[in-house]
Amino acid sequence: MTTEIGTPARVLLVGKRVRVLDELGRALREAGMVVREETDAERVRYGIDGASIDILALGRAVTGPKRDRMIDALKAQNPTLRVVDGLAPIPSLLVAQIREVVTAPNRDIRIIGAAAYESGDNSIVLVLRRPANVDVRLHRLDPLYRVHLTDVYTGPLDRGRQRLPLGRRVGRGERFLVVEADGETTVHQLG
Repeated sequence: MTTEIGTPARVLLVGKRVRVLDELGRALREAGMVVREETDAERVRYGIDGASIDILALGRAVTGPKRDRMIDALKAQNPTLRVVDGLAPIPSLLVAQIREVVTAPNRDIRIIGAAAYESGDNSIVLVLRRPANVDVRLHRLDPLYRVHLTDVYTGPLDRGRQRLPLGRRVGRGERFLVVEADGETTVHQLG
């Protein structure tokens, strides 16, 4: 996976859980990215050259003033640095979030204009700006922190509002939708 100028995307992963960082790093390397992993925000702030990375991906446990100082220090060295705040400790979801930054950086021209979960009829609703071949997956982190993945739909969809019924009820927990449309990845946090 490359940046706009054709070089491999250089990603710095910062998080609390080493297992998640390792799994995420492995998946990003398989996607062709250059990856560095770190668990200490202060070490990042003083020991890493911001110009050597394109994307800073943060686990959701990385918060507060340390997080802000780390981002400020890296952006001082690289004003074009893109920051990804991890939505959940689900490696495949985090990979999709990073792919989104690389493949679909401009929200105004993305193929997928909007996505939502409608509990009344248990369906996913997508709004497409143009016809596309799509792959739609629903990630869910239940209240016990178990990960559930549902393949929702794979195939062509036309422009406009599209309703994709889910076969079974979606349980409680945090829900995230990953949509790949003609090579462009978008991630949507669902209510």
